[in-house]
Amino acid sequence: MALDLEAITNRLEPRFGKAAHRWVGTLTQRLDALVEQWGLDLGDQLKSGNSSVVFRCRGPQGDAVLKLSPDSYAVREEVDMLRQFAASGRVPAVLAMAKGAVLLESIHPGTLVEKMPQPPSPAEYAAFLNDLHGVGDPAAAPRRLEDWIDVLFNSAVRRGADLAGSKRLRDDLFAAPTDTVLLHGDLHLGNVLSGGVKGLVAIDPMACAGDPCFDAVDYVLEGLDRAEMLRRRDELAAAAGIDVERLDMWCRVTAPIGATYVSNPGHSAELAAFGRGEY
Repeated sequence: MALDLEAITNRLEPRFGKAAHRWVGTLTQRLDALVEQWGLDLGDQLKSGNSSVVFRCRGPQGDAVLKLSPDSYAVREEVDMLRQFAASGRVPAVLAMAKGAVLLESIHPGTLVEKMPQPPSPAEYAAFLNDLHGVGDPAAAPRRLEDWIDVLFNSAVRRGADLAGSKRLRDDLFAAPTDTVLLHGDLHLGNVLSGGVKGLVAIDPMACAGDPCFDAVDYVLEGLDRAEMLRRRDELAAAAGIDVERLDMWCRVTAPIGATYVSNPGHSAELAAFGRGEY
């Protein structure tokens, strides 16, 4: 399979700088070694972000996904956290790993929830969240939710977000005691797949220890209008057994962050209004 090494370098360079050039220069050899070591039949390259290269493949255990990254620490963290969540049945199984590479179970049909013609119901999503949060050790998390929120805030400020209100609500949330679970931490609907009989499946965790309401926020905020966001908030909180007031506050904390990412002007305005507490 021919790789477009220039395109891969251009995609990874914003994240890794000149190190991306050195890493991509060895990518073909890395792939050849892993294909031989793990007995893989390499397939198409999949779309991925600015931190990894991902391929379909087939090996001794069936269909799989091969992921490689210049950031071997991040790969190790992902493997550790997927193994923490494994007992839930809501993440891909780790089939093999090497430095800077992991072989994962392929999820079928694997449709992104954000692309599904009919989104999961609040009850379905609540069952998914409760399964995820019912396993794993918060003490094993590589970061606390407090630290992860700071990272998200700093990034959003660079994109021009006004987070004064969000910071006040964040401080109120952290001041009040609540349950602590191992969170996925980055559960936007591009990181949730339709897994057929497996139900919803989460990929690419940015795991942290914190309030279970936090993982519910993106499902609520990705409702397309005010009425749908409020419906999702109330029905999800009831089905998941979480505090609807805390869920609402977390939505208002993160809505201004989400508004800086959304390309749909109408939905971006809805998120900004939610964050300002206008409904």
